[in-house]
Amino acid sequence: MLNLCYVYYISKLTEFVDTVFFVLRKKTSQITWLHVYHHSLTPLETWVLVKFIAGGNATFPNILNNFVHVCMYFYYMMSALGPEYAKYLWWKKYMTELQIVSKHKIISYMFVLNRSLISIITN
Repeated sequence: MLNLCYVYYISKLTEFVDTVFFVLRKKTSQITWLHVYHHSLTPLETWVLVKFIAGGNATFPNILNNFVHVCMYFYYMMSALGPEYAKYLWWKKYMTELQIVSKHKIISYMFVLNRSLISIITN
């Protein structure tokens, strides 16, 4: 499990390449505050998870987030292949819903987990 967590950490570092491509293509409109915030803090958060709490309860939110990212990047790849692949992208409208549902699940999971930990500590 620890090795998988390190692979996950390396994958977060490689996501900075996203920003490099935006800069090289002069697409600075795609570099939003949220993009910089996310790509700056995610490697730090992941390092803390790998260093101190690898595996266990900290793994579920990251696995779910990875699944959403795989879907997003697959969509981006398909759309980059050209207009002849547009007919295969009927599921575009579901991407935002998938992101919202996954964030809701992650927040709910963390809320329940934190409540459980607090009750264990205080009893």
